[in-house]
Amino acid sequence: MLREPFRLPFAFFTSGAAALLFQVLWFRALGRVLGNTVWAGALVLTAFMLGMAIGGLLVARWTQRIRNPARAFALAETTVALTGILPVWGLPLLEPVVGQWLAPLAGHPAAMAGVRLALALAAMLVPTIAMGTTLALGVRVLAHKETTRALGVLYAANTFGACFAPLVAEYYLIGALGLRGTALAAAGLNVLAAALVLTQPPGVAAVAAPAPGSYASRKRLLFAAAAAGGLALALEVIWFRLLLLYAPGSDTIFAFMLTLVLLGIAIGGALAPLLARLQIVWVTMGSSLAVVVGYLLAGWTSGSGKPDLVHYAVPLMLPAAILSGSLFTLLGAELRAESQNPQPAIGVLTTANTLGAALGAALAGLVLLPRLGIESSLFLLAAGYALLPLLVAKPARMALPLIAAAAGLLLFPFGRMDMHLKAAALPYQLLDDAKVVQVTQGPTTTLQLLKRERFGDALAWRLLTDNYSMTAINSEARRYMQLFAWLPLALHPEPRRALLISYGAGNTAQALLDEPQLRQLTVVDVSPEILGASPVIHGKRDPLNDPRVQLVLEDGRHYLRTHGEQFDLITGEPPPPLIAGVVNLYTREYFMAVAERLAPGGLATYWLPVPQFKLEGARAVMRAFCDAFPDCTLWAGGQRDWILMGGREFRNRPSAQHFSRLWRDAAAAPRIAASGFEYPVQLGATFLADAEQLRRWYAGTPALTDDYPKRIAPATAVGEPAAEYAAWLKPDGARRRFEESRWVAKHWPAEFIEASLPFFAIQPVLNGGIARDVVRSMPHLDAILRNSDLRIPVLWLLGGDVTEQEIVNRRLAAEGYRHDYAYPLGARALAERDYATAGDLFAEAAKQGPGPAGALAAYALCLAGLHRQASAAEGAHKLAPQLRCWSDQATKP
Repeated sequence: MLREPFRLPFAFFTSGAAALLFQVLWFRALGRVLGNTVWAGALVLTAFMLGMAIGGLLVARWTQRIRNPARAFALAETTVALTGILPVWGLPLLEPVVGQWLAPLAGHPAAMAGVRLALALAAMLVPTIAMGTTLALGVRVLAHKETTRALGVLYAANTFGACFAPLVAEYYLIGALGLRGTALAAAGLNVLAAALVLTQPPGVAAVAAPAPGSYASRKRLLFAAAAAGGLALALEVIWFRLLLLYAPGSDTIFAFMLTLVLLGIAIGGALAPLLARLQIVWVTMGSSLAVVVGYLLAGWTSGSGKPDLVHYAVPLMLPAAILSGSLFTLLGAELRAESQNPQPAIGVLTTANTLGAALGAALAGLVLLPRLGIESSLFLLAAGYALLPLLVAKPARMALPLIAAAAGLLLFPFGRMDMHLKAAALPYQLLDDAKVVQVTQGPTTTLQLLKRERFGDALAWRLLTDNYSMTAINSEARRYMQLFAWLPLALHPEPRRALLISYGAGNTAQALLDEPQLRQLTVVDVSPEILGASPVIHGKRDPLNDPRVQLVLEDGRHYLRTHGEQFDLITGEPPPPLIAGVVNLYTREYFMAVAERLAPGGLATYWLPVPQFKLEGARAVMRAFCDAFPDCTLWAGGQRDWILMGGREFRNRPSAQHFSRLWRDAAAAPRIAASGFEYPVQLGATFLADAEQLRRWYAGTPALTDDYPKRIAPATAVGEPAAEYAAWLKPDGARRRFEESRWVAKHWPAEFIEASLPFFAIQPVLNGGIARDVVRSMPHLDAILRNSDLRIPVLWLLGGDVTEQEIVNRRLAAEGYRHDYAYPLGARALAERDYATAGDLFAEAAKQGPGPAGALAAYALCLAGLHRQASAAEGAHKLAPQLRCWSDQATKP
C-alpha cells in the first residue's frame, strides 16, 4: 500500500498517463474521421483544449457545491474512463456516416471547419471537461499545504505520467493491444487514480495561509497565464518543425519529442517551490533567454561526426520547457494569493492556460510558420516571453529583467537556420550532385527543392520534405510513378474519370493526362508546399494547368468518405509508411473505401515501397489490399517500388489494338518509351504475382487495420531489399508466375502473353537491380545489344537517359558541338547500334579523363569489326576479356 504522502501524487501520475494515452487515441480516431490535414488537426486540438478550459471554468464556479474534493476527483476520473473509451470504439463505426454528413459541405471550407470543430467537441467534450477539473480538485485536497508546493507536486506528477505515455503507447501498448485495447488500458489507469484518491485519508482541516497579494490584478495574471500557454504550445510546434530537419516525422520521433517537452515541464513543476524565491519576472526573462540560447546551442556537440537528434532536442527544448512548467505553477500561486480555497484560482488558471495553448498552436502552424518561417518565429516567441513582465510585475521591478531579456534578443543567432536547412539537404546534394533552388516553410512541411543539372539544364529534381526525400523526377522514379497510370490505362476499356491521391512530383498526373479519352483528373493532396513546387519543376508543361485537372487540398481518406462520385481509375502514392499518420492510407478500411469509389469495371493501383517495410509489414499491407480487392495483382515498377492493382467487377480483356493505343499517340509514346516501355508487351514483364500466388505468401499474417496500425511495421532504415523481396524479382520466377497466372489468362491480351515472355530477362536492368558501374555491367549491355533492339536500357546502363539526350540536342542546336558531348552522343550511337560512330565518340571522351569511355570505345569498335582500332583505344585494357576482339598480347597498356 502506498504511503499517504505519495498516494495523491501517484494518482496524478496515473491520471496524466491516462490523459495522454486518450489524447493520442482520440487524435488518431478523429484524424481518420475528420481528415489528417494541418487545418483539421488544429481544429481537433482546439476542441480538446476547449473541453479542458470549460472544465477549469466549471470547477472554479462550483467551488461551493463541491464539499468533498477527493470524491469529486474520483468522479471526474471515472467519467474520463467511461466516456474516453467511446470515441476510440465508436468513431471507426461512424466514419462512413460522418462522411455522408459532411459531403454537402465539401465545397464550403468555412462551414466544413465549423462542423469539424463541432464534431470534435462532441466526441471529446465530456471526458476533456472532466480532465480540466482534476488539477484544481487535487490542489484543494492538499489545501493545507502551501500553494506553490501543492500545485508544483501535483502538476509535476501529472506531467511525469504524461511524458511516459507516448513512448509506452508507441513502443508497446498500441502494437500489443490495438487502439481499442489501449483505450481500455487508459481507462484502467483512470480507475486506479480514482481509487487512490478515494482511499486518501482526509486532509488537515486548516488551510495554508495565502501568499501576500501581488502587484498584478487577477485579470492580468489570467492574461499572463493564457499568454504563457500560447507561447509554450507555439514553441512546441516550431521546435518540432525544426527538429524534423534531423529525423523523419515518424510516430516514435514525435513521441520522443513530446516526451522531452513534457519531461521539462514536469521538472519545472517540481522545481517551482525553489524558484518561488525569485520573482516571476526573472522566470519569464529566463524563458526568453532559454529560447535564444537553446536555438544557439542546438546541434553543438564535442564528439565527431553528425550529432544525433538528442543533441539538437535537449538544449533546444528542455531548459525552456522547465521554466515553462515553473511559470505555470508560480502563476497559480499568485492567483490564489488572496483566497483561502485554491480551487477557483487553479480552475481559472487551467482555463486561461489551455485557451492560450489552443490559440498558440493554431497561430504557430497556420500563421507564423508560413509567414515568418522557423527562425523568425522563434525570435518572436522569445520576445513574447520577454514582454510577460509587463503583466505580472511593478514597473520598478521590470527594468533589470527587461534589460537582460533585451540583451538576449539582441544576441539572437539570426542566419543559423541556413545551417539547419543545409544539414538536411546535404546528403541528397552529395548523392545527386544537386543544388537547392527553392525553400518553402509552410503549414505542413519545410520543403527544399533540389535540382541536378547537366550541361546547364535541369536533368533531375528531388523534393525534400523536412529531412525526407518525398519524391523525385529522374529516370528511375519516373518509370514506376508513371506505371501507376499506364498499366490500368492499357487495361481499362474507356477511362473517363481518374482520381490521383498524393500528387508528388506530378509524374503520375502527367501519365494519366496522356490518355486522350480522360475527361477529368481529380488530384487530392494535403500539402500546398508540394503542389506549389509543380510550376517550378514542369514550367509550361505543368500538369496542374491542364483544364481537365480538378485540384482538392484535402486528406485522401477524408475525400473518399465525403465525395460520392465514382472513378474509372484511382491511383495513390502516399508518403512513406514511416511518416506519422500515413498508416491511415494503408489499412484494410482505407482500401475498402477506395474500392467503393471505383465505378464498376474500374481499376485501382497503389504504391508498395517494399524495402520500407519489414517483411511482416509488407505482408500485412498486401493482405489488407487483397481483402478489399479479391482480384489483386502485384507488379514491379522498380527494384524498390512495387505496385498493387485491384479492380471492382473488372472483367475486361482488351484487344492488342486497344491495349497499344498510347504507343500510337504522338505525345504519349515518347514519354512511355523513355521510361523503358518501348513496346506495349513490356508491361507484361513487370508482373510479379496474382491474388492466388500472393495469398500463399501472406497466409497467416493478419491484415493491417485501423485498430492495429503497428502491423505496418515500417523499416527504420532503408537498405537493400530483403532476400524474400529479391526472390520475387528474379526474372525466371516472375516469368513462370506470369505464365501460370489465371488473372493473366483472363485479362491480358492473348496476342501479348507469349510476346511478353522474352522481356522478363531485361527487368533487372530496368528495375535498377544492376549496379551502376558501367564497366562491370558491360556483359548485361552486350546481351541487350545482341539479343534485342531496345535503346533505353542501353542508355541507363551507360549512366544516361532520354532527358540527357534532349538536353544535348538543345545545346547542339544552340551552340554547336563541344567535346564534353562526346560521351552522351556515344551512348546514343551505341543504343542505335551505330557501333563505329559510338567507338569514335567514346574514344574522344576517353581522352578527356579517366572513366569507362575507353572500355566502351574498344567494345563498340569490336562490334563494328574494327579490331585494330579497338585494341589501340585508350583504356581498352579495362574491357572484360570475354568482350574483347583481340588477343591479350595486342592489348595496349
